[in-house]
Amino acid sequence: MNAVKSLLSGILLLISLSIFSQGSVYYKSKIADLGDIKLQYMDFGGEGPALIWMQDFHNYFDGRYRDTTYYPIFKELAKDFRVLAPIRRGYGESTDTGWGYDVATQSTDLLRLMDALGIEKAVMYGRSAASQDMTWIAEHHPERVSGLIYDGNPIVLAGCYERAVLEFVENWSVLAPDFEKKKQKLVMLSRLYWRPHFLNDPEYRIDIPALRFIDPKYNWPNPNLGLIETGLLNKWIPESTPDRKEEIAYLEELVKDTLRLKELHQTVKRCDKSAAIENGMRRAFGNNLQTVHVSEMDIYEDSLQDYLKWRIEYMRSFIKKIRD
Repeated sequence: MNAVKSLLSGILLLISLSIFSQGSVYYKSKIADLGDIKLQYMDFGGEGPALIWMQDFHNYFDGRYRDTTYYPIFKELAKDFRVLAPIRRGYGESTDTGWGYDVATQSTDLLRLMDALGIEKAVMYGRSAASQDMTWIAEHHPERVSGLIYDGNPIVLAGCYERAVLEFVENWSVLAPDFEKKKQKLVMLSRLYWRPHFLNDPEYRIDIPALRFIDPKYNWPNPNLGLIETGLLNKWIPESTPDRKEEIAYLEELVKDTLRLKELHQTVKRCDKSAAIENGMRRAFGNNLQTVHVSEMDIYEDSLQDYLKWRIEYMRSFIKKIRD
């Protein structure tokens, strides 16, 4: 991997360029100076409508979760669109303020980045935490959104605030090794209380074209239910880092205590908002919503790259339809 760095001056942008290459795949790492913070973003080039890949809870361009699988997909899309992948505050080379990991603040960060780059509107694509930000922006600043591409429905980290549910979320939130434990919890739990407007307001409408991929096996609007029912919680516990001893002990005891786990499962199901989110998506977006049910591909059994490539034509067709 070769890297070439240069610093360009500008009132709005302080750009550090790093060209990463893997065969014919490349992108440029840049830094946007927004005044009080700086945001790193990956520029895959391209012209035409802006397509912004919204980061979920992990940084796929650096650190433990670096994954080159995504790069060819973004480069392919850059043949038709201007493709950018911003890095959230607190990750990578973006400023870490020690706060501001909540949905509203990080969504506003993205809008400020768009301002700095002269992007009036964009198609936004993402999953998990990104689905929260995409929805927040669509609700509060619909004029900045050309279209939304959801990888699964928006997630709600806690369907209710019963003690058992909150305790479970707090403990599994540290399973990912992105950061040291305290920061990992803060990043995750800052999003704990977010809800889409349409969940509580049956009259709420979002007049924006939306494409969503729904996988009956892995679409988890309720991550708590997904972790318990798929058995992935058992798999991920041993893979966690050693500084999470108290949390790992809680989770191991929970898995061994089948009665306690069953009671938690029932509580999580009782609090589950998945059906309400599904109905809310259909109601809020109406005829603007296009749904692709994933059945011929499996994200775990097929290669992730094949899975992502399979989506490209759906995405390309959707964005071109918006443009035309």
